[in-house]
Amino acid sequence: MILLLDAGNTRIKWGLRQRGTWLLRGACPTGEVSRLQADLTEYSLRRALLCCVAGDETRLALGRLLAGRVEQISWVRAAAEAFGLRNDYQPPESLGADRYAALVAAAQLGLGDCVVVTVGTALTVDALTAEGRFLGGAIAPGPDLMQRALQLGTAGVREFSGELASLPTHTAAAVATGIALAQVGVVTAMRERLARHAGRPVTLLLSGGARAGLRPLFAPPVVEADDLVLEGLAWMAKEYAWED
Repeated sequence: MILLLDAGNTRIKWGLRQRGTWLLRGACPTGEVSRLQADLTEYSLRRALLCCVAGDETRLALGRLLAGRVEQISWVRAAAEAFGLRNDYQPPESLGADRYAALVAAAQLGLGDCVVVTVGTALTVDALTAEGRFLGGAIAPGPDLMQRALQLGTAGVREFSGELASLPTHTAAAVATGIALAQVGVVTAMRERLARHAGRPVTLLLSGGARAGLRPLFAPPVVEADDLVLEGLAWMAKEYAWED
């Protein structure tokens, strides 16, 4: 049995696989790594493949938790070319492990030229060609970070939620609409750049826990996917011949 784990800035998502099948999935807040001890205690784990962008403290905590319980622990690091993906980032290993794993998963979906969008704590928008070449991408604050910045930096924006509006006439709607349009603007700009590069239409692959409400704002084709990072890790484990 193998453990695949994605430690993000807000949440840790994990899954157990055996013989190419998901047996169990779970999640917990990133600041509560110790909760994994109880979640995993009854399982015999041969290997673990981990992706961590949550910082050294979380990485060390995960290492301590799994030490002695897992025969082999491996940490994902981006490569220039592997798993059907050619990585043009410079240097290649500086690409975040989560973006790398998501791109590996996206490359296996057969969507043609696509922008791989994850809407979470951060918004990441990555350009992937039909041939599996990652050309580059953009990073911006996610919706919650944008709202938090307004709350901290202005006197007139408090903690409230609003609905999108074509022409907002009150502050809650103005904030919600402004944040959504900012997210869409980054994605649309990267999509247009990839379309010009490829000379053909581009699919949008949309994922991330904060994506709710954004899909109707994008032109088709749009494909939604959950847990792209875990799916990328599963593909890597298969390539390592771990799925026995």
